[in-house]
Amino acid sequence: MPAISQAFRCFDEVARRGSVRKAAETLHLTAAAVNQQVLNLEAQVGVPLFDRLPRGMQLTTAGEIMIAAVRRSQRDFDNALSQVEDLRKVRRGHVNVGVPYATAEHLLPQVIENVQKSHPDITFSVRSGNGEALQRWVANGEIDVAFCLRRKPPPGVEEVRAYAQPLGVVTAPGHPLTATPRLLRLRDCLDHPLIMLSPEMELRSLLERVDPRLSRLGRPLVETGSVPMVRRLVAGSQAVGFLIPDNVAEDVDAGRLVWVALEDQGAALYSCIYQRSGYSTAVAMGLFLEALDAEVNRIRERFDTRHALRLQAFAT
Repeated sequence: MPAISQAFRCFDEVARRGSVRKAAETLHLTAAAVNQQVLNLEAQVGVPLFDRLPRGMQLTTAGEIMIAAVRRSQRDFDNALSQVEDLRKVRRGHVNVGVPYATAEHLLPQVIENVQKSHPDITFSVRSGNGEALQRWVANGEIDVAFCLRRKPPPGVEEVRAYAQPLGVVTAPGHPLTATPRLLRLRDCLDHPLIMLSPEMELRSLLERVDPRLSRLGRPLVETGSVPMVRRLVAGSQAVGFLIPDNVAEDVDAGRLVWVALEDQGAALYSCIYQRSGYSTAVAMGLFLEALDAEVNRIRERFDTRHALRLQAFAT
């Protein structure tokens, strides 16, 4: 990745490493050269960008503002280079994306594979975290786009696409709760053993808003921060869990799990793509977003078909 300037490159690396010496080792420069670049930048800005502490270099408030601007500038520079390469008919590019941990497990690998079938020279950087962290990384220029459950974006970040991701109950095949066609609400599930995501997980807090009685039931059978663990434990028991289609599509397609949408009003969730306001989409990113759009819509269509068949059976 070409650096927009040597000073920015040194500043960014010291911020990441917390040390002039470690930054110098990474950049293959002398510590004196890296330190001088940082000092020059501080002189230009007019205030210290780092607190020099015994344990290392720590960004000041001014430094936090500057590092966000530097990283945004670098992303924009990389984006411009990618577009110039496309004008020259070079089919290379880089996609820098952030997704939740569960999305990085199944959905995103499939999307990346689909892109690389036709564009094998496109490269990817993927970061995983919760929705708050993903949007913060977009705002700071650390990633170009984020895909996560809908939430109010911070200043400088905008929602550009949205996909229905209803919250549903997950069971093993043949479970009495989902074996017969019926409309399900969260209250219908509360008498069964529950495999729940941990309280700090976003889906858990959303679920408790759907029906506050859930938070008063006491400790569930299992509480975990791992979506794969929820799927595994539900598949091998009579317990139930609560996940979105993105989390369970592969297991439902394989017949290992059954997923049924909850009919509660608050269960109508959306996953959205977020990017910086005014961001100009590079060619590689555009190809990635098209592939993501196609894969998410394929999952939605399969789940919508199953749901329609259940409603039809319910009506008859």
